[in-house]
Amino acid sequence: MTGRSRRLVVMLGCAAAATIVLAAAGDSRAIFGFAPETMARQRTMERKFLAMPSAARIAGFHRYLTNEPHVAGSPRNKHLAEWQREQWEAWGIEDVQILTHDVLLPYPQEIRVEMTRPRVWQAALREDPIATDPDTAKDPGLTYHAFSASGDITGDVVYAGSGNPENYDWLEQHGIDLKGKIALVRYSVPYSYRGFKVLTAQQRGLAAILIYSDPADDGYKKGAVFPNGPWGPESHIQRGGIPFDFLVPGDPLTPGWASVPGATRIEAKDAVSIPKIISVPMSYRDARVILESLGGPETPAAWRGRSSPS
Repeated sequence: MTGRSRRLVVMLGCAAAATIVLAAAGDSRAIFGFAPETMARQRTMERKFLAMPSAARIAGFHRYLTNEPHVAGSPRNKHLAEWQREQWEAWGIEDVQILTHDVLLPYPQEIRVEMTRPRVWQAALREDPIATDPDTAKDPGLTYHAFSASGDITGDVVYAGSGNPENYDWLEQHGIDLKGKIALVRYSVPYSYRGFKVLTAQQRGLAAILIYSDPADDGYKKGAVFPNGPWGPESHIQRGGIPFDFLVPGDPLTPGWASVPGATRIEAKDAVSIPKIISVPMSYRDARVILESLGGPETPAAWRGRSSPS
């Protein structure tokens, strides 16, 4: 994976603050702070506000915002910022500004996960389109974790449950050497931030990490999968960033100060929040192939998901 600096826009809208207490239309009870002679006017205003929200109008706005992929720093993302500014101005907000920040936004050129033994196989790293949902046919780009290290790693895979410290403790206690290995871990329930999983693997000496959503946590084991239900189908992939922003928040190259044009920037190699190992998200359909090829001691029952239907 390769990273390069891209421009990010942040939009701010400024307007006078107001506090509005809304009550159900027709509510004749007194409101604290209103005299009887002014309460009727207040109730009239409330009825007007309660009549304003439109589900159809809100759906139209959401449809426009989500109609195309809009990765941070992309032309589409910039267009949406300008479009939203126009909407706010049309609504009468007097001071709307788009502020520019130059931040490190990585975009991969190639992502590939391959198995060389016990058989040759390559992960799809793609989500299947759903015939009843045309949006799923749109190309969101390569499947990646933002801020993953770049490189070409070959190594043995070790399944590490949820990828938390106690999982690696168990593996080491059972004589499994982690140095230079590739960890295969699950997105956690209870939740554990993917960036923390990457940092933990990095600290334990692993060379790379693969993270997937197990159907026991988000898939057929929970209930009907999309489009027949809310849970993830077998090809679904949870993307996202993995910076260690819990250590240093914000742009990795401007820790502690604003990333405005012309700001002082540190080298990427010195950035505390940029991972030093490779991380790739994948589907449980891809993960299942790897899991079925693993040997070694039996894992604890709590680690066992449902990546192989039974």
